[in-house]
Formats: sequence, C-alpha cells, structure tokens
Amino acid sequence: MKFTLAGRLVLAAALSAPLPSSAKEFSVLTYNVENLFDADGAAIFDDYAESDAAHAYSPAKLLVKLQNVGRVLETFNDGAGPEVVCFNEFEIDFTPETGGTDYAAVLAKYGDTTVERMLTDDLDDDIRGLPVEVLLLKHLEDRGLKGYQVVIGRDQPELAALDSKDSKVHRKAHKNAVFSKFPVKDTRSHATPDARDILEVTLDVDGHPLTVLVNHWKSRAGDVGAEQARRLNARTVRDRLDALFAEDPAVDVIVTGDFNSHYNQSEVNPHLGKTAVNDVLGSQGDEEATAAATGYSLYNLWHEQPPERRFADHYDGEWGTLMQTMITPGLYDHRGVQYVDNSFGAVIIEGVNTVGPLNLPRRWTNAGRGAGWSDHFPVVARFRTVADGDAAKRMALSNPGKDDAPEDLIESGIDDLDPESVPPFKPAYAADPGEHIGQIYRARGKITSLRPLAVEVDGDEYLLHSFDEDLRQKLRSYPKSSTFEFVGEFALHRGKLQFVIADDDWILKKPRAAKG
Repeated sequence: MKFTLAGRLVLAAALSAPLPSSAKEFSVLTYNVENLFDADGAAIFDDYAESDAAHAYSPAKLLVKLQNVGRVLETFNDGAGPEVVCFNEFEIDFTPETGGTDYAAVLAKYGDTTVERMLTDDLDDDIRGLPVEVLLLKHLEDRGLKGYQVVIGRDQPELAALDSKDSKVHRKAHKNAVFSKFPVKDTRSHATPDARDILEVTLDVDGHPLTVLVNHWKSRAGDVGAEQARRLNARTVRDRLDALFAEDPAVDVIVTGDFNSHYNQSEVNPHLGKTAVNDVLGSQGDEEATAAATGYSLYNLWHEQPPERRFADHYDGEWGTLMQTMITPGLYDHRGVQYVDNSFGAVIIEGVNTVGPLNLPRRWTNAGRGAGWSDHFPVVARFRTVADGDAAKRMALSNPGKDDAPEDLIESGIDDLDPESVPPFKPAYAADPGEHIGQIYRARGKITSLRPLAVEVDGDEYLLHSFDEDLRQKLRSYPKSSTFEFVGEFALHRGKLQFVIADDDWILKKPRAAKG
C-alpha cells in the first residue's frame, strides 16, 4: 500500500535522492487520532462514555480505532512503522489508579495474548484500567511494529470536570504523546493556558540530540477569543525555543502538532490581528532565510508543497492546514540531524483514510460497529543524520520554499459537486451505518420536524443539518410534511444519524406539500 500527498502525488521523488554513505534516514509522523479514548468508561465526552445506546463507544470500537491507527503506521518502512510518531488526542487517563505506566511490565504480562482478545473475549477490569497509550503500544507490537518507547504529556486529569455542567469549568480531555524507536534522553511537559501541555522530548538519534515539541493548541481557528488563547500557547513554545537557542543557536528542533491555526493564519484570518502561529511563534515560508540563519528562525514545511496542495483537514467546504511541522536552522547544517529536502506532505491513503468523491478525511464515527480514521490527515517529514559535524556548512536546497502564503483557503469542491455523480441512499445503510458515515448520497425525504430539523427517508427519521446558517433557515422555511430531493453527507451527531446539506445546490427539488 502506498500513501499519497495532498494532491494525490506519491511521496517518492524526494526520498529517492542518494544520501551520504554515513546518513541514516528516518520519518517523523504527526498524527491527530481524533479522540483515542480508553475502555474504562470514564470520559468527559458523552460520545465516549459507554451506555446501552445504539451508537455508544465500547471496547470493541476502541479495538477498531487501534487497528486503523496501525494500518496507517504500517505503510512506513515495509510495515515496521515510522521511527518517530507524534500523537495528538490521546485521552487523559481518568482512572490513573487502575492503569499501568510500566510499559515493559504490561507488555510482558500480556505477551501471550493480543489486544484483539484483550478487548473482546478476555476483557476484565484490569484491561479496562489500562491507559490508551499502553493498549496502542501493545497493538503495534501485536502487528509487528516493535521497539517504540512511549512518552506522554503530564496533563493531569480534572476529575471534577467529568460531572460538571458548568460551562466555565475547563474540560480538559486530551494529552500529547510521542512513540520513538530512538532512545529518549529527556522529557518535559510545559503547561499552557486553555490547551494541552506542550510535550518536549529530546531523542538520541545515533548519538545526536534531536528535540521535538508536540503541540495541540486551543481550537476554533477563526475565533478571536480562541486566538488570544493560542497567542498564549505560542508564547509558551516561543519562550522554550528562545531558551534552547540561547544554549545552542544550531540546536536541532522540530515543532509539530495540531496548532488549530492555518499555516497562513495571518493571511486567511486578518480579523484576528496578531496571530499566534505567524506573529508570536514566527512560523514563515522563506526556506533560504531559515537555512542561512544563525539565530531564531522557523520554517513551516507546508511551503514545501505548491499552494494548491497544502491541506490536511476539511471544514465547511474548505481545506485547512491545522496539522503543521516547522524546523529550525540547525536542521539545515551538516552537524547532527538534517532535514531531507522536499520530503514533507500529508499522508492520504485513498479509499482508506479518505471518504467520498472528494477524498475528504474519513473521520472516526461510533456509528454501528465503529469505523473511520480521523478528521485530520497525518503529516510526515523525513530527516537523516550527517557525520560532518560542521554547523557552519549548509545543505544545498532544491526548489526552496518561498513565503507565498495565499490569502484564501483552498475550496474542497463541495460547491461544484455534480449531483449525478452521487449514488442514491439505501435503507440498508442505516442498519449498518459505520461504513457509510461521511459518504455523500442523493435522497428523497419528508420534513417531519423544524426544530430540530428532521427528515423521513424510506420510513426512517434522520436529523437534517447545514453548517450554513442561511441554508438552515431556508430548510426551516419548508412546510412540515412537505417532500423534497437533496444531496447530503450521511453523518452521526450526538448518537443520532443525520444528513448534512452543505450547499444550496444540494437541494435538487424544492419541497412539495403533502397531498390531503
């Protein structure tokens, strides 16, 4: 199985260039796994608390999530997995007293079984108590992806938030993690306002230190209040980088994660004023400037791709770049670790972690037996070690990135989707919905409710939604019991199946009032 870059280009050309005989090349993958929650039943999000509801989370669905993460990782290195994986959205363990933090001991204890059996036939309270990073580590071992050391952020569980209905109570659910096949020299966890701790891990890559800072900033990319929180998140990272640069201006640092900002945040969201990622952190696109710098500089690897292929997530008809990787000048010199030029891209495995005619991210769903991957494509970059030991010598660049950030996000093609290319919805899809969530279908239905919006299709009722407020109001203007034909994305919202109508052109035939 080959993975592709945004734009469906095979990531091969940059990786096939000859390396120095002393070089050892490796991958750093950054992957938001969208709510990888454990099996202890304690969860901040109702969607991930076990219940008797039809589409509730369960240990069996956790198994599906683990299997799908493994399927992505084994596309690297002939099935052995990337050397370094930086994860976002591991659940904070809300039952730490029952978990296992001695990873080697847990692997030894369950060495004669598999995670598949552990989460099904052999499930017991001890297994339920294991934190999700242990279960993923064990599953990777089961399928041959061996040798990972695990480091997690030190985010503390806020047990009061589990039962709180107060919107002012900060409901922190996630932590960051690093899985590394290189020895771990040092770890730090930096608390930052209204976001996950920033996880700092220093690795020993064949005797050379490499520092990785894993981020997951405050959400809502276009929101002014959220940007204020992200500026504080960026300041946390900037202060740490300033300290590292003061110790060694040629330090090798990778800054990566889910920034809940676009790489061109200051261009696409000018109403935010001073932006976290561009103005505070200093992320920029002039590769030659960073490669030549002798002090602080951060090159954003999205500039390795042509503007039309810069995307890794999708929202409301537009592609985004919330997942990012930035590198420091030291990764361009001939000392220690060096970036492999033009090796960055999104990991898009068509028909696997994509869905529908537009190849959107196939996000996770609890529907039915559970299915999907994540609402973000992972991103990856390649690095290598060099033996020169010369921090003054700089690598030659091929087609260096330019500071060419566009002022608009890339449209995903929803507005131009041809309804004739969309298959019809079938009643059987509701009986086994997991594999069909995220797909786009044509359907004919009858309005059964205006608040909430609902439609009956082939005898079953579904919620009806649009992210466009004007379109929602238009749908509410249709007479109750009237029928119409539409194109909709099949989805699950708070345990209920629904159709999401993304564009006015997705209404194929306007409603007709019911006879009689």
